[in-house]
Amino acid sequence: MSFSIKTYDRTYLEGITAICNTETDFEPHIAPLTPERFTELVESKSYFDPEGLFVAMEEGKVVGWVHACVAPGSEGHHKPENKVPRIRMLIFPRDRLKVGSALVAEATAWLKKSGQERFLAIHAQEGYPFYRGLWMGGEPMCPMTLPHVHLVLEVGGYKNTQESIFMAIEMLSPPKEIKPSIAVEYAHAAAEMAHEPMRESWIGFEPMRTRAFVGGEEVGSIAWVILTHVADRLGAPCMNVWGLGVREQYRRKGIATALVLQAMARSYGLGARFASVGTQLWNAPAHATYAKIGFKPYCMVAGRTLELAGNE
Repeated sequence: MSFSIKTYDRTYLEGITAICNTETDFEPHIAPLTPERFTELVESKSYFDPEGLFVAMEEGKVVGWVHACVAPGSEGHHKPENKVPRIRMLIFPRDRLKVGSALVAEATAWLKKSGQERFLAIHAQEGYPFYRGLWMGGEPMCPMTLPHVHLVLEVGGYKNTQESIFMAIEMLSPPKEIKPSIAVEYAHAAAEMAHEPMRESWIGFEPMRTRAFVGGEEVGSIAWVILTHVADRLGAPCMNVWGLGVREQYRRKGIATALVLQAMARSYGLGARFASVGTQLWNAPAHATYAKIGFKPYCMVAGRTLELAGNE
């Protein structure tokens, strides 16, 4: 092959951010990377290991890169001591499949050193230690608009194990709030971080949580965040919903819809002019809630898994 694979150091930083921007410039829900953003939002995290970031070089130019990591889960219910091996990012040109395949092979070989037998690739199951808020919302998975990425992962043994719908809406005016069928009060505050890996996953952003109360009892909440960096492509910040839930006995009373509109209205007041959310493909009730508000399906996103026991 005419290219070689190198381990990351900062001499490649300009090249890896430049090729990322070139290969994603059509996608307004992926924020452009700059060396400064990469350093602050990716490299600064305590679980960043440069040995897992591989760069494809050809004639002194970066022609692709892959970021593999063994990192803790980023959600409150994850145990921070559990380190999960995964590919978190993969970038290469559509016409360079050999580059992509070589990067996947290099990343997989490095992940095998963890001693584990199950690797995730741009998957949602164990959270989002890197690229949160930069890539397809606050819960980044790989969009189907990058079929070449899915292709080389499939060839590398990573099977499609999770599909979601990424939905979006432009907020042309302040969203109108609605009243549920029962009296509800709301409280807005910064989202609490259950542990340090969760906090680190949100470096550079200010995640919020809006809670719904009935008679002083919490009956549901929405977790949301304003994504500032996508304004470079969208033209304005985007509010992203990264969690929504209502207790079962209070469902079908309009509380979920009201919570989404509460978050949209609050984020609109803070400058957001777009909103987005990712919901698993099977979650028809969530799709209906967002569609009722005016969210439209934007694209499919998917996560992949490699099970060594079934591939070796």
